[in-house]
Amino acid sequence: MAANEDALARGVAAAAPVPRRPAVVAGVRGYETLRRLADGEISTVWLARDRATAREVVLKVLRQVPDNGAERIFDRFLQEYELIARLRHPNVVRIHDLGVADDHAYIAMEYCGGGSLKRRIAAGIAPGDAYRLMRDMAGALGALHAAGILHRDLKPTNVLFRDDGSVALIDFGLAKQAALRAEFTGAGTIFGTPYYVSPEQGHGEPVDERGDLYSLGVVFYEMLTGQKPYTGETALAVIIAHRQAPIPRLPAALASWQPLVDRLLAKGRAERFQSVAELLSWQPGPA
Repeated sequence: MAANEDALARGVAAAAPVPRRPAVVAGVRGYETLRRLADGEISTVWLARDRATAREVVLKVLRQVPDNGAERIFDRFLQEYELIARLRHPNVVRIHDLGVADDHAYIAMEYCGGGSLKRRIAAGIAPGDAYRLMRDMAGALGALHAAGILHRDLKPTNVLFRDDGSVALIDFGLAKQAALRAEFTGAGTIFGTPYYVSPEQGHGEPVDERGDLYSLGVVFYEMLTGQKPYTGETALAVIIAHRQAPIPRLPAALASWQPLVDRLLAKGRAERFQSVAELLSWQPGPA
C-alpha cells in the first residue's frame, strides 16, 4: 500500500474550485483518465485531465458503499470537502471540483509534482528544514481546525511538495470517512495509520485537534531522525506503544528539539500543545 500511496505524490497546478457538476463514474464526466496512481481501501486515484481547462488533476473516486446510510456518508463527505475547497491556505491542497457520480463521490484536486515527504525523509532532512516544514504543516492544520475539520490521517505520504518547493496537505477526513462507513457496516476497525495515530485515536476514543498535533509530532520526529518513534511487529503493538512506551530521546546533536518533541508526543492531551497557535508560539532555544 505504501508504494501505491507514494505514487500519488506528484504535481501541482493551483486554481479556484468550481461548483459540483454531474458525472458518471466510468471516467468521471468532463475528465479524461490518463493513468491509475493508487488503489486504496476507500478510493481509487487517477491522474486525469480536465477536458474544459486541459489541466492535469488528481482524481480521487471513492469506492461504492453499502446502500444503508450511503447518502448520509456522501453528504458528510461532500460537506467537509466543500469547506476545504473554500480554504485559501498555501499549505492546503487546492480542490478544483467535487461531486457525486451515481453512487460514488469524487474529488478533483491539484496535481503536485515534487513528490511526497516520505521521499524527502528517506533522502535526509536538515533539522532547520524539518522545523520549517513542521510549522508549514501546522499552519495548514490550523486552517482546517478553524473550519471545524480534523485531518485524522496526517503522515508523510499525505504531505506533497509542489514544484516551487511548498508543501500541501492532502486526504483530510478520509480516515473519518472510513470510520463513518464502519458505523453502517458494524466494523470495529481503528482508522488512521498506526505509526502516526495518537494514543486516543488508536484506542478508539474521541479525538480533537490535539490528536492531529500528536501525529504532527510523529512526522516531525521522523523528519529529524529518519526513524519512526514507535515500531512493532503488529499494528496493535504500535498502538500500545503510543500509549505506554516512553517518549524516545533524540540523539545528542538534536537534543535542543527534545522539549518540542516532548510536548507534541505527550501521552495525555492536556500535556500537549492545546492548539496550533500555541505550537507556533514555541521558539527553539540555543543549539
